[in-house]
Amino acid sequence: MGFLKSYLSFKGFVIALFSVILIGLMGCAQKEDITTGDNEASNNTVKKMPDETEEVHVGLPSKQNMSYIPFLVAEKKGYYEKYNLDVKFTYVQGGVLALRGLQTGDFQLISSLPESVITGVAEGANVKIIGTLDNQSMYSIYVTKDIQEISDLKGENAAGMVTGNGTNIQLEYWLQANGLEPNNDVRIINAGDNAERLKALQQGQAAVTILSPPTDLKADELGLKRFLMRDQLKTYNHNMISANGDLIKTKPEVVYAFMSAHSDAVEFVKDETNRGEVIDIVMDNMQMSRADAEKSFEFVLPALADKGKMDREGVEWAIDTVKAAKVSDKDITIDQLVDERFYAE
Repeated sequence: MGFLKSYLSFKGFVIALFSVILIGLMGCAQKEDITTGDNEASNNTVKKMPDETEEVHVGLPSKQNMSYIPFLVAEKKGYYEKYNLDVKFTYVQGGVLALRGLQTGDFQLISSLPESVITGVAEGANVKIIGTLDNQSMYSIYVTKDIQEISDLKGENAAGMVTGNGTNIQLEYWLQANGLEPNNDVRIINAGDNAERLKALQQGQAAVTILSPPTDLKADELGLKRFLMRDQLKTYNHNMISANGDLIKTKPEVVYAFMSAHSDAVEFVKDETNRGEVIDIVMDNMQMSRADAEKSFEFVLPALADKGKMDREGVEWAIDTVKAAKVSDKDITIDQLVDERFYAE
């Protein structure tokens, strides 16, 4: 009898213990389900725009740049306001100065050639490339009328910008591709922006330069010989969009919002039914004739990148070119340089 009583007590203990364990496991499973659900909800509710209007300062290395058409349209059509952004554009001379402003916090975003940003990141700049305006080169090389063959440039000056600027790096690339050693066969001088570089050729200070729209139209009118950079660069991101690293870390919703507004603007620009309005915006902002605005627009339009998506192969080309130009002796990977999380859905 005592044995039976003990056995029943032990059996009851085992059943009770098993019940406790089973309940515990069920509780854990429920917690795991809740945690998973919370994570999914969190991933699906990432803020894509500020709750209130956020002022954003954007640095642009040139005022006369046809690739900025989406910026002009986004401003004119209210796309920035749609995403709670108050965007202020500031023009500086060249990507090096724009990058400096991005590092110091004067700008939260900039547009510039990739080479300037690559050099900065290699030296420790806390910035990331987040997109691009265009995925073809906007540059053309121009030489003066007395240059019959490219080899005739030996001993002449080339009108460029400051050392390390992407403009200079591409000019150097073109010279090397045509058998001329920069600053040996051809001396590169700092002539300034597009208009100033063209003036250097007109005044006889240089025999070759590199220009982008709409300044290239003036060079065409002067009868200067033209070589399209995009004929050599099949994959290239010209005017890239970069963000301050602190902005990405502390206010990623601002970056999302800017890229969403940009995506809307590119879509508007590419809609043929909006062509007339886009041309009017270009004429108003760049003080161009309709004929010049239309010609420049046709040159830029095929290169505008949908949603601002960059060509990674083009970024790799720029990294390799910066290294070959010996602007920086430090290696950098594409993952150190770019952050592609912010494209509009």
